[in-house]
Amino acid sequence: MSEDVKKRMRAELKKLGILLLAGGLYAIWCNLTGLGIPCIFRLLLGIKCPGCGMTHAAVAMTHLDIAGAFSYNKLSVTVVPLLIVILLIQECRYIKTGSRKINIPETILLGVMLMITIAYGVARNLPADMLAKITGILPQALRFDL
Repeated sequence: MSEDVKKRMRAELKKLGILLLAGGLYAIWCNLTGLGIPCIFRLLLGIKCPGCGMTHAAVAMTHLDIAGAFSYNKLSVTVVPLLIVILLIQECRYIKTGSRKINIPETILLGVMLMITIAYGVARNLPADMLAKITGILPQALRFDL
C-alpha cells in the first residue's frame, strides 16, 4: 500500500470517526430527551419535507425497529441505505485512487433517488382524498400512508 493511500485512509477514517461520534452523541441525546432537530420547512411553511421524521426513524433504527423507522419516514429504509452504499463505494474509490469522480451508473441511481425523494415530498403533502384517488389505482400491497 502506497504512502498516498495510507494518508487518504487515515484522513477519511478520522472524518468517519468524527461523524460517527457526532451521530452517536445525537442518537443518545434523542433517546434520552425525545428531542431532535426541528424541520425548517414544517416550521415556516407548515408542510412536511421529504426528511421529516428521519430523526425518529434513526432512533427507531438504533433499536432495530425497521417497521417503526418505515412508519416515521419511508425513505429511511429505502433511499437512505442506498445512499450510504454509494457513499461507501465513493470513499473506497477515493482512498484507492484519489479520485472522487462519480461514474454513470452511480449518477443515474442518484438521479432516480432524487426523483423518488421529490415525489415522496410532494405525495406526503397531498390532501388525503386526493392521495386516496391516486393510490386507489395501485395494487393493495403497494399502498401505504405517506
